[in-house]
Amino acid sequence: MTNAIMKIEKFELCGYVADIAVSFMPENKVDSPRISIIFEGSDEDRRIPMKTELKDGKIIGFGKYDTSQVFYGATPKQVKISFVFSDARDNGKRYDTDLSVDGIKRRRFLNFIKQTKHEKIKTFVDIALNTLALPFRALPIKKNRISFFSNRTDKPTGNLKAVYDAVGDIPNADTRLVCKKGGAKGTLGVLFKFLHLYMTSRVVFVDDYYHLISYVKKKKNTKLIQLWHGCGAFKTFGFSRYHKTSVLELYSANHRQYDYCIVSSPDICDFYAEAFGISTKKALPLGSPRCDILSNEEYRATKRAEFINEFPHLEGKKLLLFAPTFRGRGNGDCYYPIEKFNIDRVLETLGEDWAVVVKLHPYLKESVCFDEKNKNRVAECPNWDINDVLFSTDFLVTDYSSVIFEAALLEIPMAFLAFDLEEYIAERDFYYDFKYFVPGPIVNTDTEIAQIAKSGEYDIQKIREFANKAFGSTAGNACKNVRDLTVKLLEE
Repeated sequence: MTNAIMKIEKFELCGYVADIAVSFMPENKVDSPRISIIFEGSDEDRRIPMKTELKDGKIIGFGKYDTSQVFYGATPKQVKISFVFSDARDNGKRYDTDLSVDGIKRRRFLNFIKQTKHEKIKTFVDIALNTLALPFRALPIKKNRISFFSNRTDKPTGNLKAVYDAVGDIPNADTRLVCKKGGAKGTLGVLFKFLHLYMTSRVVFVDDYYHLISYVKKKKNTKLIQLWHGCGAFKTFGFSRYHKTSVLELYSANHRQYDYCIVSSPDICDFYAEAFGISTKKALPLGSPRCDILSNEEYRATKRAEFINEFPHLEGKKLLLFAPTFRGRGNGDCYYPIEKFNIDRVLETLGEDWAVVVKLHPYLKESVCFDEKNKNRVAECPNWDINDVLFSTDFLVTDYSSVIFEAALLEIPMAFLAFDLEEYIAERDFYYDFKYFVPGPIVNTDTEIAQIAKSGEYDIQKIREFANKAFGSTAGNACKNVRDLTVKLLEE
């Protein structure tokens, strides 16, 4: 942890708007500083990243914050302000102050006037959907009903499936599942089913941004839990991208209704609370449910056998898995420059003992190309769960994908094809300094990747330390932890 001297450079209040600047002078050189501001009321807090710049030898964080927008549906009498400064190699150090603002009152009409055109449209959609929900809102909550919603796929996968299976044996539980791929448009196809279940469920789980939940107000006695599909803290997302290329404004309702979010370890609670715009105490370090299966030897052996059964031409080969993430805003607006990974060139460098397996992000529409002569050394597996593919993987090639956390649990050596790292940092950024954080070499070309994989010189100890930080004692226990939480909520 890098210690620093803090100084309040500016603190001006104009109505509900706080114009704030704070400077830090660290004792050591800092390459990737992060400064966050924390607004803390009696029983709520919210952490928001600040813009940063280097000026006169100081690292300055600054921003204007409409304090009426900081909390979602809460009005604390007084709000204290503190800051967190980090060199991006750890979670940073908190610096308390004597700064405070008066109790926050939500000004709905004035808020609407200030909104962007995009947010105004969302407000009208909000009104329409909540009007449609009125007949369903009159229905009573079924105290044993647990509903699961996803718009990532047409069938349950990942954390959603793991928890759905885990709560299935709760006595008298009424579990319901709605999976419809297609983002916002996909959810409209199940709108009335959603409204009925959302208004009659005691516990609701989602595994990504589920559009309807940001519009339709949930009932007070319904507990909404975000499972999130990734684990660990890697790429910034949600409100953590505030001041960067985020479409989220400070006052956006996206994610803010969650009662809890489930995270993989205590180290990352602050980051997920920041990303979702919720109180830190709502981030529960119960583990990553979909990763529990990674420790099941029988399951691992079964999936290896199924993989070779589907791709028999790979039997006996060492497998290099290429699993990059996307560039762009998200589902329907993303891409990957597939020419950066030339399969023929990689195979030539690796030699005959190796084959390449390709698993692109589910949002991507690109296809890989390779010479016909190499068809018996290549496999594409778009319909496979990435965890199941890892069981057959000898070396992982990725860029900024959170698959590195699951791979680390399996002690799979890896390298990072990060040809656009500086650009990605500028547009998306990471919670930690990428070059310091990742458990493998960082290179710019596919040839370098192949050379590293072929060399067999891997730092397994670094991978183990990485996995321990990301999961700690939750590894293998997440499903039980979330099941226990669900039972507790049903009994309240």
